[in-house]
Amino acid sequence: MALLTASEAVALKAILVATDFSAASLSALAYVIPIARESHSIVHILHVVRPSEIDLALTEGEDDISQEIQVDAQHRLTSLEDVLGTIPHKIWLREGNVARAVGDLARSEHIDLIAIGASEESDFKKVVVGSVAEEIIRNAECPVLSFGPHAIGNRDAVHLTDILYVTSLWEKSHDGLRYAIQLAMEHHSQLTLLHVIEQEEPNTPDRECLSAFRHILQNLLPDSAANLRKAPELRVEMAKNATARILEVADKMRASLIVMDLQPKPGLATHLRDKLYPIVSWANCPVLTVQTQTKQGTSHQ
Repeated sequence: MALLTASEAVALKAILVATDFSAASLSALAYVIPIARESHSIVHILHVVRPSEIDLALTEGEDDISQEIQVDAQHRLTSLEDVLGTIPHKIWLREGNVARAVGDLARSEHIDLIAIGASEESDFKKVVVGSVAEEIIRNAECPVLSFGPHAIGNRDAVHLTDILYVTSLWEKSHDGLRYAIQLAMEHHSQLTLLHVIEQEEPNTPDRECLSAFRHILQNLLPDSAANLRKAPELRVEMAKNATARILEVADKMRASLIVMDLQPKPGLATHLRDKLYPIVSWANCPVLTVQTQTKQGTSHQ
């Protein structure tokens, strides 16, 4: 099997799944299993008991409830071992702040990918911004796979047949593309690169303009992309609402995964960070975000 060169290849030797035992987090676990199997990864499953759960028990005068919560959580974690089968794995039970526990374990175990289930509420932005999932995404030192409410139960996504890489062409580096290419190689996926030019009143696409942007997308591909089983598709589109168009493209192509580069800290309003939350909220597949840097200047979007 063709691989990226040493400078381009990405390692997925250790994957962390943070679970609250919700449908979204269980779907996230199911999703990473074929990735772990193909990448020969060890899977770490973490559940964090929040202080509020224990405080509530103590407030109600139930001294034994704290212990019961721990025992129940440990039992549910152990039951997930059957899902992993022969894949190497470790289970972890912690107390405290969830995002901090995820970050600490990710650093101590040298985690290459964190997988989380987003809220089961339909409005991801309203529920998650400022909450646990958003804090994990914002502070993670490695890529984060977010499994939103509409991706639950999507069995097509697990097979990774079609990967959509979305770029604003603003990023200084395109590490997300490296992940997209590696996953496409390992799972023989169709890879599509998409750039949406956002305009208040979209004009009829100019053929030369679109051709120029496709050329830019083509230049993003490393030489090793020639080893993909299927030639990458390059798409440049104009739309009034780039977020809506990204979701439309992903839905039409039945994307198994959306990959986006993400600025580490909030920056310009046009950056893809601001599109992340509605995309995770409404996408019918998971979204992989990879921290990157941005160029100084004016965005294409």
